[in-house]
Amino acid sequence: MSTVAHPLLDAAGPGWAGTETRAPIVALTTAMSDFLHKTASQGLRPIIVSSEFSRMTQPLAQVLSAVQGHWVVRTRNDGFYDARTGARIDAPADALTPEPPTAENVHPLFVRAQVASTLQVVATVSTRHRVTRPVRLGGVAEAAVALFSGAEPAAFGAVEPLLAPWDRDDLTERSRRRIPLDSHWIAVGGGERAVLSTVQVGRTSEGLEETTRVWAAVPGVGRESGATATAEARELLSRAATVGLPLIGIAFAAIGAPDLARRATASPQPEPLALLIGPVGIRALGIDAKRWIDEVGGTTVGSPRLPGVLLPLGSVDGGGWGRLNDVLATLDPERLGELLNLAPHVRAQLRATEGVR
Repeated sequence: MSTVAHPLLDAAGPGWAGTETRAPIVALTTAMSDFLHKTASQGLRPIIVSSEFSRMTQPLAQVLSAVQGHWVVRTRNDGFYDARTGARIDAPADALTPEPPTAENVHPLFVRAQVASTLQVVATVSTRHRVTRPVRLGGVAEAAVALFSGAEPAAFGAVEPLLAPWDRDDLTERSRRRIPLDSHWIAVGGGERAVLSTVQVGRTSEGLEETTRVWAAVPGVGRESGATATAEARELLSRAATVGLPLIGIAFAAIGAPDLARRATASPQPEPLALLIGPVGIRALGIDAKRWIDEVGGTTVGSPRLPGVLLPLGSVDGGGWGRLNDVLATLDPERLGELLNLAPHVRAQLRATEGVR
């Protein structure tokens, strides 16, 4: 049986290696990053087991998903459950071959009420960069943190906690040195409002692809916070349209923990607020931006010479999925599929929230 020698290793079996923690916040620390890397390099799937009250940072959840790992909760008195679906399991390794969640097998702790939740804007943007031109990465993350906090990111790094002051040129140079390997970075705001962004950089046949994900807590309550989230989601994608060569982006309203960490509990389905199709996406879809806007609504954004399209979808109160499906139905299915294949992280986001099948 193949396994991995690592200080965090607590258990192993055919095709997997597991680590267990009682930390209230399970983060992408240097040790955890190393464990995930070595486990995946051995062709094994990592399993992280935590307590029922633990939360997982978004950067760790993102990396764990990328290496096909699983988060499992060990309850104090009632066995285990899959943190993603809530389905009961007899042992952590059972998460690798999960049973579909049903009303009968979902653990009651997965559907427990939360003491505190907050409205969030959550966005994913795919941006292309031509290496024939000067490349400066991190622009969407910087614009996002500036929008939500009023200042540039306070710190960035590859693991948590983040120790280096924000520096786009440093991020760009470190990413360049890692090519052809992908790079994964984290950036945070420094104000009272919780703002987090991750930046993934990968090489393509035409240059570099930068995928930026953003999570931001929305202040206020009720209709006021809902209106703020809708306006900020559209402004975020509008600003993203001015960075590099935008491919596609989407922004949602979501409900989650005030510190933006992921909880091992059920949460309401995110609601789509806005969709960005950049000039690269417009070309891939074979459509005329202005004519399409006349048909489906929206505005042109980005460069006047090579504009993108920003489409308002729903609001916090709903309507976004129906609007999104109506908009996508106007496009050639084959070309749309090719576009989403060019932006796998956006495609995964849509599938994860069950909006596009």
